[in-house]
Amino acid sequence: MVERLAERFGTTPMRLLMVGWGVSAVLLLVGLALVLTGTSAVLGFVLFVLGVITTMFVAVNLMRLRAGEHARKPSK
Repeated sequence: MVERLAERFGTTPMRLLMVGWGVSAVLLLVGLALVLTGTSAVLGFVLFVLGVITTMFVAVNLMRLRAGEHARKPSK
């Protein structure tokens, strides 16, 4: 899935996952800031949960990508 999305954006899957990791970090930090300052606890909670989901998505797809690279290496 990440490979097809990377082709659509014209980049590599690893670069796309790193961008996703950065987006998830921003979501986590903004959500945490909103909750801790009391500005908008509900919006902060939603952003934080979206950051957690994005982080898990990136982690799982990064492991799948690395496993695929490992499987393609010739054994010595």
